[in-house]
Amino acid sequence: MIKIVPDFFPTPLFSYLKQIVESEKGMLWCWNWRNLSPQNKVVGAEHYKIGKTIYCAPELEENGIENYDKELLPLFGVFQLYMMEHFQDRCKTPQDRVLLKRMKMNLYPNQVNQVDHGIHNDIWVDGIETGRPDPNVVTCVFNFHTCNGSTTILDKDEQGKYTKKIVVPSFENTAVMFNNTHPHFGTTQNDLPARIVLNINLAKAPVNAVTEPVDNYF
Repeated sequence: MIKIVPDFFPTPLFSYLKQIVESEKGMLWCWNWRNLSPQNKVVGAEHYKIGKTIYCAPELEENGIENYDKELLPLFGVFQLYMMEHFQDRCKTPQDRVLLKRMKMNLYPNQVNQVDHGIHNDIWVDGIETGRPDPNVVTCVFNFHTCNGSTTILDKDEQGKYTKKIVVPSFENTAVMFNNTHPHFGTTQNDLPARIVLNINLAKAPVNAVTEPVDNYF
């Protein structure tokens, strides 16, 4: 299931967070030569972007050590609580079973021509080469800017395959949330110098996937 949430934050809170991400002193960005991991060979994976990791769970790090920004995580951790407001009760109870897996800021520079980045799923079980996308994770893409960039999510067609393209335009203070099993990709903008998005991956509280729909979390 895909859910688009406009006005995700109250205006004063959004303005405060946007001021931080646009500040030269508030964010220390890192150059990413590729927008996807080296193991991912899909078309578009080679395009560059600029990123900032705010949190990454230890099981997703090569060294097995939790990675987080001690100054930014207390600020941007509020996204988890606001995301959970849109979860069904069964997916957020008990609350301590909803776990942050990864939170990463992405900045897409204007490249004159609009560029499609590589299609992907964020979190995998048993690795991207031999495993499968984790069905217990909810992905959220939050937009800080209104521009002609976008996020494209693949939804299921009549045969249950992920082929139906859902293009979500970039409007500031808007979030799109979807099951991690939905492949997705970003498209850069050429009407602003930069487009900044926050990507969040939350593991929902466990539900019985045998008796309850796996895709319907909202």
